[in-house]
Amino acid sequence: MICLKRIIALTICVIMIFALIGCSSNNNPIVSDKQETEYNRTTSEETEQKTDNDSDVLVVVFSATGNTKGIAEKIASITGADLFEIVPVVPYTSADLNYGNSGSRTTKEQNDPNARPAIAERISIEGYTTIYLGYPIWWGDAPKIMNTFVESCDFTGVTVIPFCTSGSSDIGQSDDKLAALAGSGEWLQGKRFSSGATDNQVREWINEMSKSSTEKKLHLNIGNTELAVDWEENDTVKALIELCSSGSLTVHMSKYGGFEQVGSLGTSLPRKDVQITTESGDIVLYSGNQIVVFYGSNTWAYTKIGKITGKNQSEMKSLLGEEDVILTLYLEYLYI
Repeated sequence: MICLKRIIALTICVIMIFALIGCSSNNNPIVSDKQETEYNRTTSEETEQKTDNDSDVLVVVFSATGNTKGIAEKIASITGADLFEIVPVVPYTSADLNYGNSGSRTTKEQNDPNARPAIAERISIEGYTTIYLGYPIWWGDAPKIMNTFVESCDFTGVTVIPFCTSGSSDIGQSDDKLAALAGSGEWLQGKRFSSGATDNQVREWINEMSKSSTEKKLHLNIGNTELAVDWEENDTVKALIELCSSGSLTVHMSKYGGFEQVGSLGTSLPRKDVQITTESGDIVLYSGNQIVVFYGSNTWAYTKIGKITGKNQSEMKSLLGEEDVILTLYLEYLYI
């Protein structure tokens, strides 16, 4: 009889233990700040994702319904970028996204400045120089999970280009708020898309952002030798840069007068000729359509373009004074 009582008591204990385990496994989408912080620390250490691609451009997107992800995929396809989707530890259900319910999860999060929903998997942004950052607009702002993401990253040396989707709301100040929370990186003005934005619309925006976020650096090669040049800041050089925007410019040069090499650009550039006496290394525009590089000296009316540095007169004569050469001008695009 005593043994039977012990067995019954043991059975009751086992049932109670399983009942407690069942209760504790119930995921509650509203998690305290402390729990979120601890969970983020654990998941980031155990499941950080890294990419193996050679691209230095990354598209990062959070998309609860798939609308923003569709735009992100277009950007990745057009730019050849890597793509990473921010996935919450606790997925958002349709009930969570009920804007009309003041008690819904997202309503509570958006009204709580300290809310930081946990991310299931984090990515290393090391090696990326440009990041397109996408999210939907909730209650006129970025979802609080975006705060979690930007606060976890060091964007030093990175150009961040935000984009969002919404039914009607603009991007507002959401991009500026994220930039402030990040505290690092060069953040550009963001763009709002409708969910039905076409490939061409996305491509036009990417092209516009590329122009506004890059600096064009003009390079000069003679044969296989790249030369350092101090370029003038004038309309001639600006026009020369635009001429090279569609691709490198090759000019077949010819020796002339025992002191220069000259070649036709194939088009006329803005000119402001001034009577000057050239020096070795000077680059000038002659007659509006010819580029001249000097390894000696001459006095004439030219428009100054630039000066080759790091080469003395003997080195310039060795480079230019023996045979005709090919001069190549091309651009390097630098993010600023």
